[in-house]
Amino acid sequence: MECYERIYFRKKKQYKNKNYFQLINQKLCFKKQTECIIENAINYINTPYRYGGTNKSGIDCSAFIKNIFASYQIFLPRISYHQAKKGFFVPKEKIEKGDLLFFATGTSKKINHVGMVIHTNNNNNNIFFIHASTSNGVIISQLYQKYWNHRFITARRILYPS
Repeated sequence: MECYERIYFRKKKQYKNKNYFQLINQKLCFKKQTECIIENAINYINTPYRYGGTNKSGIDCSAFIKNIFASYQIFLPRISYHQAKKGFFVPKEKIEKGDLLFFATGTSKKINHVGMVIHTNNNNNNIFFIHASTSNGVIISQLYQKYWNHRFITARRILYPS
């Protein structure tokens, strides 16, 4: 499934693939920007993990997040610790699709991992996120799994409702 934009050129309606018109300022999209970004992220599933990697031949968590947002003209820092300073804080019970989740997976409490929420059902404590895992590459995990829940530091909202 792809995101498409409705554009008008000389009063004639046309439909173009969303990636074709990244530089157009006024957009009418059939899907919310969040859905388009999530769709883009899902295309990375099974991409292998590579520390310092920045493309589909091998990518780390912060480059993964940076790349999927950059494809929609949203520019984030390269390092997860710095990405966690962008946007605004979101309490755990208000997490939505498109929010970024930050974790401390090392011995210190310093943020060193990031993922993006792709599905929520806060009533059942089901929050699924996509991220570049060191052992499995780009995968989908659940926030409330013991491993991730204990390492969770904060959630940040980068995408604002349109």
